Amino acid sequence: MGFSLRTIRDNKLKVFSIKKILELLGENINDEILIDGKSYRISSFLSLDGSGGTGQTIVCQTLELLVVKGDQFQFPISESISSASNIKLFVNGIFYSYGINKSYHISSSNLIWHGDFALETTDEIILKYSIII
Repeated sequence: MGFSLRTIRDNKLKVFSIKKILELLGENINDEILIDGKSYRISSFLSLDGSGGTGQTIVCQTLELLVVKGDQFQFPISESISSASNIKLFVNGIFYSYGINKSYHISSSNLIWHGDFALETTDEIILKYSIII
């Protein structure tokens, strides 16, 4: 579980875990933070999603895929996508199902389209997926 902040000078986005913020606000020597007059042990932090405060954060990414020629069915993807359950593909605003027997699948670093129509250069293709940082 985390959140992001932008730096003031260069406007870059940085993701922080809740545990990291507690460590910054608390006392490192005694591993504690004072909240509402009570002391809490920072190392006992456990996020409600069960991640244990490891600093891993799930971030949703959006990638626009361009059809450079009519009937194109293969699209290179630069990111490594770990799980099909984290993928959502939209063509012209309509959601399509993942799977070899469905509309598309990912093989190596390519998205392979095998939907029920040929893609054209005017089609808008948006791939949304999650990565862990």
